[in-house]
Amino acid sequence: MSTAGARAARAASVGVAETGADADRAPVVTGLGVLSPGGVGVEALWRVCRTGEGEFREVTHFDVSRTGTRIAGFVPAEPGAPVPGEAARLPYLLHRAVTAALADARERTGVREVPTALVLATTDSGGCPGTEVWRAWSEGGRSHPNAGWEPYGAPVVDGPVVQVGNASAAGATASGVAADLLRDGVVERVVVCGVDTVTETAFHGLASLRTLSPRGCRPFSTRRAGIRISECGAAMVLERATAATAPGYARLRGWGSSNEASQAARPDYEGVTKAVRRALADARTEPGLLDYVNAHAAGTRHGDIAELRALDEVLGDRLPKVPVVSTKAALGHCQGAAGTVEAIMTVLTLARGDVLPTLGLEDRDPRWDHLNLGDRAPEAPPSVGMTISCGLGGSNVAVVFSRD
Repeated sequence: MSTAGARAARAASVGVAETGADADRAPVVTGLGVLSPGGVGVEALWRVCRTGEGEFREVTHFDVSRTGTRIAGFVPAEPGAPVPGEAARLPYLLHRAVTAALADARERTGVREVPTALVLATTDSGGCPGTEVWRAWSEGGRSHPNAGWEPYGAPVVDGPVVQVGNASAAGATASGVAADLLRDGVVERVVVCGVDTVTETAFHGLASLRTLSPRGCRPFSTRRAGIRISECGAAMVLERATAATAPGYARLRGWGSSNEASQAARPDYEGVTKAVRRALADARTEPGLLDYVNAHAAGTRHGDIAELRALDEVLGDRLPKVPVVSTKAALGHCQGAAGTVEAIMTVLTLARGDVLPTLGLEDRDPRWDHLNLGDRAPEAPPSVGMTISCGLGGSNVAVVFSRD
């Protein structure tokens, strides 16, 4: 059994929130950095999730005429930045996000020279081998062909560099891997970065699965018919909870995963249920303490049903009181970065005590009228939140955060 599995099994017999020494081991989120279709920075991310006014436009750097949809989400153009389709686009987003997150962490905690790892989540397996690029850049190398983004200055990464690639669940998995590195004492600090661009391979692959929708992501809607993909670079700094660490945004309490589905392109509720239960067990948190969920909810016909059924299995009669929000209605589906940017939205929600609604609920599916999809104010600001991600092939991951 893996370290995470053993920890989850041990915690399953407890079923209560962490206290004492166990609570002190929960990693602290100290820094955030993001480039999304809303723009650069967490305020731009928060704004687009509130208003839906992001950068969605026609794909022009490859032919999409036979796919049935032409629109994708893009990080707004910046002077001198590599444009979509250029090889340096992905590492540019990666390093801008990581640099911003580390700067945010330094501002909150002070400059501390501690062993730091990188866990990189991406579905890109071709034009930019992310870990190779990162290592060459962080060590000052200039020989790599995708090194056009070096002017931003290299943060020091002297711990493991791990790349995670389990499709749309990669970003959430990366957060869990980072938590295990910290809880097991491998390093003192981990940068989790989810990054993906709009590539021809991904776009046409998803189109061949009939997953793309010309109307965009419409979670929980009667007219939901699939996803709209977006590019994104999102980074989160996690640190061991020590006396030297100032209070951060939130704590990562636990995570859980499963690999179970009867059809490769859609999740089953049984697999999602297992991931949710395992995450709560690893966090030593009773289901009754959960008061916010940032759902995967990509707006597919079967996926939204499976996820809400899984939450009903775990939360039962309490589910209508828990805000269940999808930010994909505002951001689109950020692919391998989805789990990271949605974790950041979960952390910001807990830190700010404000729940943003799922956008586009004008034609919500009536079978969910009894649920709070972020369109009703919660009884109190949430203190324990969960983000859920589901990837192609049956990969389901849930991560639990708390406000303190």
